Amino acid sequence: MDTNLVQKKEKLFLTIIRWAGTLLSLGVMIFLLSRVGWRQALDSFGQIPWWTFFIFILLGLVSRFSTWGRWHSLLRASDEPIDPKDSLKLTFAGLFASNVLPTTIGGDVFRLAGAVRVGISAALAAASLVVDRLVGMAGMLLALPLALKFLPILRETASPAAMGLVAGTGILAKFRAWLQRNIRSTFQALKKWLKKPANLARALGFTLTHQACIYLIIKIFVNAMGEDISFLSIAGIWSLTYFITLLPISINGLGLQEVTVTNLFTAWGGISIGTSLALAIFLRILWMLVSLPGAFFVGDILAGKRPTEQAEQNTMTVEKQQK
Repeated sequence: MDTNLVQKKEKLFLTIIRWAGTLLSLGVMIFLLSRVGWRQALDSFGQIPWWTFFIFILLGLVSRFSTWGRWHSLLRASDEPIDPKDSLKLTFAGLFASNVLPTTIGGDVFRLAGAVRVGISAALAAASLVVDRLVGMAGMLLALPLALKFLPILRETASPAAMGLVAGTGILAKFRAWLQRNIRSTFQALKKWLKKPANLARALGFTLTHQACIYLIIKIFVNAMGEDISFLSIAGIWSLTYFITLLPISINGLGLQEVTVTNLFTAWGGISIGTSLALAIFLRILWMLVSLPGAFFVGDILAGKRPTEQAEQNTMTVEKQQK
């Protein structure tokens, strides 16, 4: 069979899965809202002091700028001149695509396309995005052991049917096969940055700052709703939520993240379903709000706008050297 035809069929299948997963997750969200009560879920936001929302926005922006700092630290490991303003614009464009646009393309594709247009080599841009994702995952892996204390609860609440479904569909086996296939390519991508550990350490520091902002937002929100949950429990539950939403069964985690947050923070965090549901909705809205500045830069990428002045000079220099 033609390889291109197989790839097109696989891509179509994944797209169908993502749309189906998104619709299913949104359906579960609507069901949960109907149980709690739409008005009760909306009225719950009225319990939060108005000035607290300024803190949420501030922490959300610090989180977004930390993701920029992480990627820019990785780009600086190269000898290529990287304008911080360019990487900042591209980061927010990617965040806008991931959190606001209903697209299956993803923010990394926007960042890659934009990086090439501003004069960053395609090889460096692609490799840096892979390592950027790996550093982000590494930060979450550091918090994942905090979720181990919830395993007894998982064994008590997980139904035999659900566990049988996971085993029967071979999800774990497929995950192991995927992991083995990607280990080699991962080390290839990391090769450049392993020679410059300071850049990796700086990137990890930024991702830990990003995570701390998320945990603080959740902590303040839950406390404002009149309930409480420990900071370490938040870190453990959110790290697991992160890895669940990485599953390619929903468009940008839409619906899947909300359902996961609602269920895990209720079952494991011990907070009410009303508060968990309000938290899930609030986080989605907050990520959209603090990602809106990227709207000013997505259009430039889609329109194929010319590179910045600095990037044009870099391109002209390379052309002269080639002559």
